[in-house]
This record gives sequence, structure tokens and C-alpha cells, in this order.
Amino acid sequence: MTKSVLYGLPFILCLLGLEIFYMSSSMRIPEATGTAFDSLLKVVRREGDKKMPMNTLEATVSTFDGVFEKFTSESPKHKANFIVFLADKDPSTNLSWCPDCVRAEPVIYKKLESSQDDVALLKAYVGDRPTWRNPQHPWRIDSIFKLKGVPTLVRWENGAIKGRLEDHEAHLEHKIDALLSGK
Repeated sequence: MTKSVLYGLPFILCLLGLEIFYMSSSMRIPEATGTAFDSLLKVVRREGDKKMPMNTLEATVSTFDGVFEKFTSESPKHKANFIVFLADKDPSTNLSWCPDCVRAEPVIYKKLESSQDDVALLKAYVGDRPTWRNPQHPWRIDSIFKLKGVPTLVRWENGAIKGRLEDHEAHLEHKIDALLSGK
């Protein structure tokens, strides 16, 4: 370690101690004085913001009933529960055969993983393109899910769908935020 790092370490530890004291007391430290202390304190606070780990389950059409039973039994433990219906990945490319899924998946995961709430996600894979295109696909004719397209992101609460984003909107961050907040 260099001398500057060694000399700065007690200062940083002092700031961390102050932040712990600040968080555990009713004392107010002014936010906008523009000092280096304030800037460093904001960094310390930001580092202290912990995100909840997202609990994820995966299912296919053939495994869905058992996985869904587990998902619903654990749902009261989580602040928000979501099911995302996705197209299977093409084994030759490891990408979904559905371009909308390729576009939406990273956005959905980013938004759900960045939530401060305890979020559970069930990834349900609809199958390959011919399986999904069948009008008698189990999730197309299911009385609860009634899927029309993939990806579909569903908010699940108290045994029912409380909101959904269909294929054409499942990649829109503001819509995912609204669904995440329960609006």
C-alpha cells in the first residue's frame, strides 16, 4: 500500500463510523454543503444500499405444474412475484428464437434485480417455435394465463394475475417499473 492510501484509510473508516452513527441515530447531517466530506458520505450511503437477491425458478411446459406449485407456496414470503413467459433458446446460438424475448429479457432482469424489494421470478419457457405456434398450446388455452405472445411478464398476487405486459411492451422500462410498483 502506498502512504497516501494508508493515510486515507483512517479517514474513510472514520466516515464509515460516522455514517453508522448517523443511520442509527436521529441526528441530521446536512446534505448539500458541497464539501468533500458530503461527497464521500454520499458514496458511503450509496454503497450501503443493499438490493434484495431475486429468487428465480425455471420451468418448461412439462415441469410447470410442480414448479408453479412451489412458486405459489413461496409467494407470500416475497414482496413481489412475477412470471415471465419466454421462448426457448435455440441450442445452436444459445439465443431465444423470439426477437422480442432477446430484446426484453435483459431489461426485465435488470429492472427486477435492481428492486429494493424481495422479488421472486418464475421463468416459464413455452417451447420451440412450432410448439408455441400451436393454437392449442397449454398456456394459450389456459383459463388463467391466456397467453397471446412472448415475452409476457405477469405480476402474481394472492393467487391471481394483478398485471401483465405483453410481447410488444415487455421491454419498456417505465412499464416494468409500473408493474413492479403494483400500479
